[in-house]
Amino acid sequence: MNKNLFVGTFPTGYVYCDRSKEENGDYMKIAILFFDTLELKIYKPKSNLLEEIKENAKRYKKGMEITVSGSGQTRILGA
Repeated sequence: MNKNLFVGTFPTGYVYCDRSKEENGDYMKIAILFFDTLELKIYKPKSNLLEEIKENAKRYKKGMEITVSGSGQTRILGA
């Protein structure tokens, strides 16, 4: 994975950011993959990280169980 790509786990989905750029004091948000719909919402369509983000998002399928916290909480994707 590109060293500039940051993937954060948030309550509603995975947020993909560029570590090399800042926006409002945080890494620049490029896209979010929503857990409930598996929709990839793109905020920065001209990002050089976008193709890698799309490839990463493809690996998540409806019905998959993922861990969303350090305490072991899980979510079922697409539910």
